[in-house]
Amino acid sequence: MEIRPGIHQIPGLRISNAYLLEDADSLSLIDAGLPWNRGRILRYIESIGRNPRELCRILLTHSHPDHTGPLPDLCRISGASVSVHPDDTRGRAGNERRWLHYSGQIPLPSWNVPLFRRIYYDDTLQDGESLPVRGGLRVVHTPGHTPGSVCFHLETEGVLFTGDMLLSNGSDLRRPMFFPGTNFQDYRASVERLSRISFETACVGHGRPLMTGGTERLQQMLDHYDWLTPRWRSIRAWVGWRKE
Repeated sequence: MEIRPGIHQIPGLRISNAYLLEDADSLSLIDAGLPWNRGRILRYIESIGRNPRELCRILLTHSHPDHTGPLPDLCRISGASVSVHPDDTRGRAGNERRWLHYSGQIPLPSWNVPLFRRIYYDDTLQDGESLPVRGGLRVVHTPGHTPGSVCFHLETEGVLFTGDMLLSNGSDLRRPMFFPGTNFQDYRASVERLSRISFETACVGHGRPLMTGGTERLQQMLDHYDWLTPRWRSIRAWVGWRKE
């Protein structure tokens, strides 16, 4: 599904979202969803007349397994590299390779078990870095949901890829549910930073993209949000919102 010319939400994915960005000679993927999404992603690339081998980079908003599941297979087929913020990684002394890791994650063996396997990466993302995607995709480090959470800002096109920092039902923006490792103080500081960024469209990690009025909707969220909501109230609000 093309959200804007050359910017696609991969259709048919369950639970979490992935976005494909086109350049003339390459493709970039932001997040990848669950392990069984590999086929849907590859078929969608082919459906828009592109070759999976054009997928050169996979950019991660964070390392949770519902955003990283099919990476080993996607990288093997396409040759794409994986990039993530270093605060969402882990390594071991004497091991040159590091792998994706999130706070609260159980120790992972090197077995090939979906959702419970080590996923290695190639490059790290740094705050303020401009990536060679669609004329300049800026990395915004937004710790809180995880220590290494990032958003990606296409300033010239007014698009913000939020990962799980912000969710949407297509009309409003919301905070995600609590997850092990969430730091609410860091999260609030990161969201306030995002509110100072000008954007129209929010491509969120879960739910439906917010197509217009992104900065305004985020400020409304900040103005009316109860940051100290206990977990059970967050769950109840989330369930009610999803039914809208």
